[in-house]
Amino acid sequence: MRKLSAEECDALDLELTKLRADESLDPQESELVLGRVLEPLFGIEGYRVEHTGGLNDQGIDFRALRMADETSSAPAETIGVQAKFYRKAVRRVPMGEVQKLIGAALLQDLTRVVLVSNGEFSREAHAAVEKSLPLRIELLDISGMRGWISRLREEKVDVEAEVRIMLRDLSSGLARLIAKSPDALDHLEWRMVEQVVAEVFEGLGFVVTLTPGSKDGGKDVILTCTVKGKLAEYYVEIKHWRSSTKVGSIAVEKLLKVIVEEKKDGGLFLSTYGFTSNAFEQLTTIDKQKLKFGDQEKIVTFCQTYVKAKAGLWSPPENLTEVLFA
Repeated sequence: MRKLSAEECDALDLELTKLRADESLDPQESELVLGRVLEPLFGIEGYRVEHTGGLNDQGIDFRALRMADETSSAPAETIGVQAKFYRKAVRRVPMGEVQKLIGAALLQDLTRVVLVSNGEFSREAHAAVEKSLPLRIELLDISGMRGWISRLREEKVDVEAEVRIMLRDLSSGLARLIAKSPDALDHLEWRMVEQVVAEVFEGLGFVVTLTPGSKDGGKDVILTCTVKGKLAEYYVEIKHWRSSTKVGSIAVEKLLKVIVEEKKDGGLFLSTYGFTSNAFEQLTTIDKQKLKFGDQEKIVTFCQTYVKAKAGLWSPPENLTEVLFA
């Protein structure tokens, strides 16, 4: 069944506002407004609305007619709608109005009728219509009409959220594949490797932030965990060059500079094809304590630990940094 767009629902809500008891519409104007609301609501279900109100309406202001449809198995049906609107102060709809609608429905051989009002329906009225089988009667005040519109409102699909879920599922599957077949890394682009690493660290217990693909500030993944009762933050940089190029000293020094300048607790540099022989020449002993390194084998080990964690065969240590710097 088709749904109503947000714009269509807003327009119908606006029409209903005109039917409030503090508005100054006369009964004829109120019926015209209600007709504009009923047409799309019934139309979605295949009904055509006719305005039958007037001096000789026989207690029914609108008829919603649906022809039999073999394709959808929908039977032919006629629904009667009676409007009862009050001006000035909101009042309770008299029980007599409900009884008159029941009589009109029986006389006109209707099996379903709706009484719409800007007044309130008593418990007695609701109890009466529940006992009116086989006749089906619905009592709708303005709030009930708004509820009808709301049920037909088209839900906006959160495409961004769905994409994130799909990417996460893909990253999880790739992590499992890498754990089993390390050569799978050779078939992945650099951004996908970053997403896999982010998923793996989250599975190992870290709070993870995957930075944008460009202008990432010199780090690809930000890891947060608690160390000795305090929050600690670590930067992870990942290099996965399909040209099999190794990482040199310039890239290493750049990451170290970012960690020091931004006063982070440490970092991890992962390069699927390793590092050049002089990549660490300029690093001091303190630098090497603050920044650790890993190649493809390290990434594979992380993935294998991730698989164990998801299977309940591995639990994170009290100090998560042991996972990073083991």
